Amino acid sequence: MTIEMPPKHSPTFSSSGQATSAQAVPPNDTRQAEKLGLQHRYFLQIADVVALTASAFLGAVTLSHLSAERAGSLGIRDVALAAVAMAVAMHLHGLYRRPASRLRPSEWWRPAVIARCLPTAALLSLAADALLLHGERMMTLTAAVAMTLPAVVLVPLGRRMVVRMFDPTVTRILVIGTGPISDRLTSRLQRCPDTLVVGHVDDYAAPGTPVLGGLADLSAVCTAYEIDRVIVGFTNTSDAIVLESLRQLQGQVPVSEIPRYFELHNWRSEAEELHGLTLMHLPTASLGPTARIMKRLIDVTLATCALMAAAPVLLMVAVAIKVDTPGPVFFRQERIGRAGKPFRIFKFRSMTADAWQRRDAVAQLNEVDGPLFKMEHDPRVTRVGAFIRKTSLDELPQLINVVRGEMSLVGPRPLPTEESDRMDGAALARLDAKPGITGLWQVCGRSDLAYADLQHLDSVYVRSWSLMWDVRIIFKTPKVVFARKGAY
Repeated sequence: MTIEMPPKHSPTFSSSGQATSAQAVPPNDTRQAEKLGLQHRYFLQIADVVALTASAFLGAVTLSHLSAERAGSLGIRDVALAAVAMAVAMHLHGLYRRPASRLRPSEWWRPAVIARCLPTAALLSLAADALLLHGERMMTLTAAVAMTLPAVVLVPLGRRMVVRMFDPTVTRILVIGTGPISDRLTSRLQRCPDTLVVGHVDDYAAPGTPVLGGLADLSAVCTAYEIDRVIVGFTNTSDAIVLESLRQLQGQVPVSEIPRYFELHNWRSEAEELHGLTLMHLPTASLGPTARIMKRLIDVTLATCALMAAAPVLLMVAVAIKVDTPGPVFFRQERIGRAGKPFRIFKFRSMTADAWQRRDAVAQLNEVDGPLFKMEHDPRVTRVGAFIRKTSLDELPQLINVVRGEMSLVGPRPLPTEESDRMDGAALARLDAKPGITGLWQVCGRSDLAYADLQHLDSVYVRSWSLMWDVRIIFKTPKVVFARKGAY
């Protein structure tokens, strides 16, 4: 049985399932891929040159303003020298070798990685300066550090912009295994614009499940479908067979695996080696008393400023709702907050005034599983309501709940009482934190999420909370809101 999407060059399998032949990659496709790869590398190099030059110039200007004596006679030659030294240092540290361990290229070169190059860059700058001036050194160590230090921020920023704007590559992924967990993995990967799940391989797939072959065909399938990454999911095949099939790859394709208890892991999990055995440590939440106070201060400050800044928008939306259909401007409903304490949420009304009474009539149209109730084309939504839902303007009044202390800017999704009462399992972890206007559910799919995804994301957020993670979610939210994906 084969998946519906054909490969660029299809292999031929014998009755035993083994690949008997596989066509070579078409020359035109190869040249095109090489051309795109070179273009991408050129863009990255240009971004690095600009960032390193800007770093050296910014450092020189800053130092001259702080201390003219320490800056000395820094000029264009010194700026160019510092930029070249930093570029050489990054080459020496191997930063221009694309890491095969990274699935997402946008995660290359974080500030901490660049910071490790600073000592080398500073020493190279001093050495080159002394060599060019025949022993009469004019650049000081302070100047060398000052001109290379801004690169810690500027280089990752420039590379991220290049990856976002010009990276033409899409990672082609093959999943080992079929079943519920593999389906969840595929669903999440399909939301990433730079990943493509080509298909699955499995020896014991359920009848009717499309696969590209069995475990014995893994190497041939990777070649035929030009696979960039293999992800090991949960299979019914014995571990020995899976391990043997992976050995047959012989480094042909990078391999990743899903931890057996992936629900317990998050981005703060760490690996440790113990006499050849790899252990994964489960992180504990950092939501202590001091952190809660800091989170509350941030909530009150940002929510108050946002309410004042958005006041004209709030007024215009209120008028539009009132003119569009009869009924109140605000929709108030009981939701469940931290520790199971109920509160009344503020939202702009996006449905007809009798929407709750009509819920039984549209219950059969529910498009999500579990205790959740959601549909993309709800007949009760008004014209203005459809717009404010797509733009998330209906959520703005929840800033009032944040100021009142009933909600947070970031947290689990606030659910109605009847839906919250039917939550079970890992989803109950949501009661350990205040619900949020945004959260992992917002930046990871919104209404497109399945109940199992919502359970997992709520549990992960509560167990691995940190202020920095809240900041990251807040910065990601505008992009998701403007994309309008999953907003209904």
